[in-house]
Amino acid sequence: MKDIYQIITEDLEENIRLGRYKGRKKLPSIRALSQTYHCSQSTVVKAYEIVKSKHLVYSVPQSGYYIVENLPRMEKMNTSVIDFSTGNPIIGDMQIPDLKHCLDRAVDSSNQYSIHRHLHGTDSLRNMIPKYLADFQVFTRAKNIYINLGVQQALSIMTQMPFPNQKNVILIEQPTYGFCIRFLEHWGADVRWIRRSKQGIDLDELETLFKTEKIKFFYTVPRNHNPLGTAYGTSQRKAIAALADKYNVYIVEDDYCSDISLDHKYDPIYAYGDHFHHIYLKSFSKIIPWFRIGIVVLPTHLIPIFERHAMYSYYHSYFSASLVSQATLEIYIRNKLLEKYVTAIKKELAQRLGCLASNLKKMEEYDVQYSGGESGFYAYLKLPHYINEGRFIADLQKHHVLVTPGKLYYLENSYGEKGVRLSISRTNTHEIQHGFEIIYKRLAQYVKS
Repeated sequence: MKDIYQIITEDLEENIRLGRYKGRKKLPSIRALSQTYHCSQSTVVKAYEIVKSKHLVYSVPQSGYYIVENLPRMEKMNTSVIDFSTGNPIIGDMQIPDLKHCLDRAVDSSNQYSIHRHLHGTDSLRNMIPKYLADFQVFTRAKNIYINLGVQQALSIMTQMPFPNQKNVILIEQPTYGFCIRFLEHWGADVRWIRRSKQGIDLDELETLFKTEKIKFFYTVPRNHNPLGTAYGTSQRKAIAALADKYNVYIVEDDYCSDISLDHKYDPIYAYGDHFHHIYLKSFSKIIPWFRIGIVVLPTHLIPIFERHAMYSYYHSYFSASLVSQATLEIYIRNKLLEKYVTAIKKELAQRLGCLASNLKKMEEYDVQYSGGESGFYAYLKLPHYINEGRFIADLQKHHVLVTPGKLYYLENSYGEKGVRLSISRTNTHEIQHGFEIIYKRLAQYVKS
């Protein structure tokens, strides 16, 4: 049975969330609530202090308690919808207590920093990152590390800045990360592409492109590929590193989701390279999604020009992660909370991937080719010619299943395999199974027609 103060606390929080109390209006007095709940005034004070600790209300001496202004309403998840459309995970209740603790400590620690801070990030965090990255076979020094808002900010700078090889063409995989494609198109970059499939890329074609085209850098997502859900084999990763050295092409390796990789023997392309032609990108958005922060590892000779262009970027965007975000990440790593969450996520992901893989195998019964179920959150369904992509997506939506159009992961007016991307980042095994049962039924209707 709940104590009276717990009941009062829950009632106060619900009334605030539902908007039953108005901002700037004084909340019920301690005396009034003590009479309503037939309890002592000290019990009501205890309840109010708990709500206050959650930053829902504040107190004014000799006056009372008031709602914190602009408090967002609680967003309710639509449990009837199976959302395969987004790669953004849900924070989850499990992590909230640790998050609050880390944020409090981060605010306390970051107030010692000057507003005029270094472009490359706080020294205390940068000095920790080499040891952290060593676990992924990325060996570097603090001076080669830059802390930023994420992969997209680093890609935009490298697209615009000149490279020492004096080349200007950017090579990408198709399909690949949609935001990267949209930026390259917006910027008007000179882009070439190489087809990536379930088996990887054609290394002979890659060598021809490196040899005959003026490739500045090759942007690749070797594992946890978005949207294919695949990973390069060891021989392909080694070959890519060797070709980069041979033809003076830089590799921009997006290893955004390395923490949750289930392959413990995997080494990134960076581990096989000469550390002269290799740039390593890392993001934390999939495991600590409440703030944006990423890592760039640069070869030493690129540092001066990268810094100059990162500074230029402040005229139209923001490169650095906030001080509180950097301090929070430092606390997560130092206190092994990051390791704790990664372990929990990997355990859950293994179950989801098992369910995804078993369902993908049934796709061939419906004339659908697929990739995924191996690495990361994603899978790709290649639709047969007689199924209209847009109509299929709309049909699934009517049956409360959301997926993403495959065309978003290809350059406009270029080669593209008609299909849809699935993400399991915010679905459990029951939802994955139920979602596929609906997909099977819709595909069966198309086959019959």
